[in-house]
Amino acid sequence: MIESRIQPQSVGRIVTEPFVLSVAVVDALVVVAFIGVGLFMHAMEPWTFPAYTLRTATPFVIGWAIAAPLLGAYRGRVLESFGRTLAVVAIAWIAATLIGGLIRSSSLFLGGAPPEFLLVNAVLGLGFILPWRLAVTAGHRWRAGRA
Repeated sequence: MIESRIQPQSVGRIVTEPFVLSVAVVDALVVVAFIGVGLFMHAMEPWTFPAYTLRTATPFVIGWAIAAPLLGAYRGRVLESFGRTLAVVAIAWIAATLIGGLIRSSSLFLGGAPPEFLLVNAVLGLGFILPWRLAVTAGHRWRAGRA
């Protein structure tokens, strides 16, 4: 008999299915949206300066792309548990903020990353990434019949 539900297949620590790729892409969009809101709060319309917005967001998208898979944010176990999602995604975002700050402080990007900026980025960024990822966990659990 053919199984009607798609079960995540795991290669090492990362679930390998189109669902995870979709989540990763939306994660990046959420980070860009977060940076865009930050720019807007500082009186800069991100839609008026899209290249600047992307250049500002890039270090943090790279930080997320490094931290999230390394810390297991795309693991099946994390996608199945609200508690694990909360813990792993929070730690991954804080790590992504620090990595993004290091990248932003390099000669490759403008802006610098003073500690107060990184603190605000870490705290407020959680308000963007966590609700989205908890919704992903809810959807994943519902799809697997564990809602």
